[in-house]
Amino acid sequence: MKRIILCLTALLLLFAACKKHCYLKSPKNLKPIDWENYNDIYTVYWNTVHCCSEAKNLQNDTIKISGWKPSNSIDLSSLCDYPDAYYGNGIVVVQIAYYLSEIHAKLDTCDLTKKCYIKGRIYLDSEHFPRGCTVFPIIEITDPNDIYFE
Repeated sequence: MKRIILCLTALLLLFAACKKHCYLKSPKNLKPIDWENYNDIYTVYWNTVHCCSEAKNLQNDTIKISGWKPSNSIDLSSLCDYPDAYYGNGIVVVQIAYYLSEIHAKLDTCDLTKKCYIKGRIYLDSEHFPRGCTVFPIIEITDPNDIYFE
């Protein structure tokens, strides 16, 4: 009987010590999000991307963010840190969402040499990978006047 109790205790301790990995390491000395002024992509991304188990509740908060439309892509639904950013090589990207044709037209005809400034609602979405779940930010633009290029 003692052997069974010891084995069960060992198994419980083993499972309690196991932690799911999501392999996210936030940079050191990260600035907090400024809820009054425009934030850069890097600050918004690293303050909001987390393992699903550690996600913060930021649903529907209004945020201001500035970045660049990727110059090498026809994708209108993202902002990057650099105008010549390529996906998949460690470049930080924040997704943007919009449902009005006026916003689509504004993004479709924008000057990619100018920086993009957006005010919108931030919400978090999740993506499941074989090694864990990651929460990432999406900025939703609901008013065509809340986006401009400078």
